[in-house]
Parts: sequence; C-alpha cells; structure tokens
Amino acid sequence: MRVPKNAEVRIPSEGTVLAGTLLMPAGEGPFPCVVIAGGTMSHTRDGRLIDPERVVPERDALKRLATRLAAAGYASIRWDKRGFGGTPPGPRPATYRDETADLIAVMHFARRHPAVSRVAVAGESAGGYVACLAAKRGVPADAYIFLGALCSPIEDLFAYNYGRLVAYAAQSEENHRWAQETSPFGLALGRHYKAMIEAALRGDETYVLRYGDRVRTVPLDRWREELAEPPHEQFRYIAGPVLILHGERDMNVPVEHAARIEKTVRAAGNSFVTRIVIPHADHSFQVAAADEDMRMRERHSCESFNRRYHEDLYTALAAWLRKVTPTGAKSSHAPHPIIHKPRPGSMAWDGIRVVGDVTDARQNPGVTTLEGRIGPLLKGEGCQAHYIEMPPGLYCAEHPHATESLIYTVRGRWVLASGGVRKLMRPGSLFWFGAGVPTGYEVPFDEPAFILIFKGQRSEESDEAFFEYLRRLAGRLEEERAGGQPFTFDELPPEHPARIFGDRRLSAKG
Repeated sequence: MRVPKNAEVRIPSEGTVLAGTLLMPAGEGPFPCVVIAGGTMSHTRDGRLIDPERVVPERDALKRLATRLAAAGYASIRWDKRGFGGTPPGPRPATYRDETADLIAVMHFARRHPAVSRVAVAGESAGGYVACLAAKRGVPADAYIFLGALCSPIEDLFAYNYGRLVAYAAQSEENHRWAQETSPFGLALGRHYKAMIEAALRGDETYVLRYGDRVRTVPLDRWREELAEPPHEQFRYIAGPVLILHGERDMNVPVEHAARIEKTVRAAGNSFVTRIVIPHADHSFQVAAADEDMRMRERHSCESFNRRYHEDLYTALAAWLRKVTPTGAKSSHAPHPIIHKPRPGSMAWDGIRVVGDVTDARQNPGVTTLEGRIGPLLKGEGCQAHYIEMPPGLYCAEHPHATESLIYTVRGRWVLASGGVRKLMRPGSLFWFGAGVPTGYEVPFDEPAFILIFKGQRSEESDEAFFEYLRRLAGRLEEERAGGQPFTFDELPPEHPARIFGDRRLSAKG
C-alpha cells in the first residue's frame, strides 16, 4: 500500500527559519496544497498548546487535519511558530506582522514546489486573521478555509472568553475557587482586559498584570495590531472560493462569527462562499460536552482537548475541496467501491450514494440469523446505516451497547424495553440510546418489524466483512442449537451489529 510522504522542510522567513512538515499524498502529483495557519492554541506544527504556567493535555488538531487532507488526496504544510518546536525565536516577541510574514513565506514555498499545483490556506482561529492580512498585503491564496475564525473587535473576544469566566466565578464560592485554581491568568485577563486595551490605545509597550502572588508582563504589540487592523474588517480582502467552518458549541469564538464572515465576504463582492456549522463541535472541532457548565470548565482547563474530533469537519472539508480544487490523487478515505459500482437499487456519484428502497430484500442483501435478517445499507467516511427485519415472536433481553445509536421504525410494531419501561414502537417512531444504556426488545405480534440503525462511526470496513461476521454468528448459533461447541458472543467486536442487537439468550431460544 502506498502511503503519504512526510518531509521536513526549512523555510526562511523574516528574522528566522521556520521548521515545518510537508505532507504529500500517495502518488506522483502535482497536488493542491493546503497551507495550515495555526491559531493561538497551536504553538507547534501539530497543534500543541504550550502554557508557561501549567501542563495541558496534548493537542494534535493540525496534525490530524494534515493527515486527513493527505488521505483525501491533498498536500499540506504546517510549521512550528517562532520560539516553539524547531523554529528559533525571531529578533523580538512574535507579532501578527511576523506571523503574516511567516505565512507569506510558506505560501511562496508552496507555489514554487514542483509537486504543488494550487495553494489554499486554512486559517485556524487567529490563523484566519493572519490569512486575511496576507491577502491584504497582496499575497492571495487560490482558496480559503476559515476554521473557527474571529470576526469582531478585540474587546468582544476578551469579553466572550474571559469576561464570562469572571461572571462564572462570581456565581458561587465553588466556581470562584475552581477558576482561581484552574485558570488564574484567564481570570486576571477577565478583570483587566479593558484597562489593557486602554493601555494599548495609548501606545504602551507592555502591561503589568498582577494576580495572586504572580506577576506577568504582557506585551501589547498584538493588541495594538488588532486595534489598528480590526479582525472583522479584514475579510473584505478575501477573494476566490471560501469555506467557513465553525463549531456549534465554540467556547472561544461565538458561532455567530461564521455568519459575520460570510456577510463581510459577500458584501465585498465575493459570492463564492460556503458556511457550515458543525453540530456539537467546539473550537477545535472536538465533540463538546452536552452540559454548558462542563463546557465552560473544559474550555479553561483544556480538558476538552481529550475529547474525540468530529468527523463532519473532515467530510465537509474534503467534499468542498473536491469541488473547488479537484485532486488527481485517489483518496484513501474514499467510500467503499460500491460508490463506483452501485448494487441494483442504488445509485452513486461524486460524494453521493442513494438507496432507492431500504426495504427491498432483493436489492439489499442480508444474512438471516436467529434474531432476524440483518444487512448493510450505507457506509460513510465516519458513519453507517444498516437494517434488521425482526420476525414475529422475537425476544431480546436488555443489554448495554458500546456506543450510541438512532433507531427508526420503518414498518411493523415492536416493543422497546429499557430500565423497566416498555414502549410500543410504531412505523415512523425514532429513538436514541446512549453508550452504555441497556436496551432490549420483542416482537409479540404476527407481523415482522423492520428498523433502520444509524451509527455515528464505522465498524467493518466493507460490506463483505459485515456479512462475514453475520454468517459466523448464524453458523455458530446453529452449531450450538444442534449441540455443537457453545457460541462465544464476546468473539465479536463491540461495534458489530450482532452484538448491538443480539444477546446471549439467543443460544437458549432454540
């Protein structure tokens, strides 16, 4: 199997030499290249945040992005910021002017590379501001991707991030104690940012921030730059295709900023704009906690870095890139070959698959087991759907499941059982169960029930593997019923549909 090619690069910039990684897809190229400009949480090329006062969980958002771009057939460049990783510090504390110069240097490097065809810029958070400044200085990209980018005056940013922290700490003694222990610097910023903005407007070089027994001298260069060139005014310099991606539960930049960016870009005469809000995602496009209090705490403790990344980010980004700057490379994350050779009753084209009738037994192959007929329907890059037709008289005791599911009843009636509660499910009903929640069911009617199961992640890589597991299940159950070797249910992986819908009682059903 051919794998992406990882190369260390050294790119001269103003006052330093950037250390970075050029990741090329498998194949000969040339490829479109995405220049990844990290935000304030990405000090290293991989996206790690370095906090001088504490150790935070590892973060690799930029490395993941580059890896998924390569899998989709796109090259990428990412680099360590000045003074971090392999990049030496410049002659002064890094400013937005320096970061803009660095981005321009990387864009020039990409344009000169023989294996690169076109150059797009993906600006993460404040990296979007830097991308705008580069365009303003006459160095445009062929396409732009804004990932949780800011579109407001600097005061709004500090009010949203740190003013809210102060308000949260004031709600109770416990909240205040937590904030003091977890983010004392953030709490101090929330109390002093207005005075710091006034100092920057006066032209002060630094601001001495005192909190507890600590003292930090904060350079105001960046503050003065953002006041002189407000972030929300810079998007008018963006020309060419634009993709705006934002997390619905972003605790760093309000989700409303995505719409502001679109409005600003369109008002400047650029109508080639796509805006997508990723549900339940945070600033890093990780799946955020459902509880608002927990989201506040995880944002300031950085525990949110431990959460899983949202697959919709990569799916939406790859689909948009294929539309605006196609690549000749074959995607290693492409859907199963069924997309190229659809089975009867389905059709497919670039990024789309359609099953004409999910209940057509002739068109949708399945395997008959003691728990009913089960078969796959669709597999996406990060999700899947399959069906199960449950025969009359079926019974399955309550049992927990490894991951959440959505279950839709297409036809027939059946009874859902969970926690001692029994609920009659009819055609058109939809229910969700969470990971670890025991559920069971029975079909005490004379007609079968047909249900669809939707999972937010893939299990088997292909339909063939799905069928193989089902045949194994059916065969072993038949052996046991005939007095053969007992069936070991744990042999199947936790995400296998036979475990999701099956139960050890099947061996006793006869």
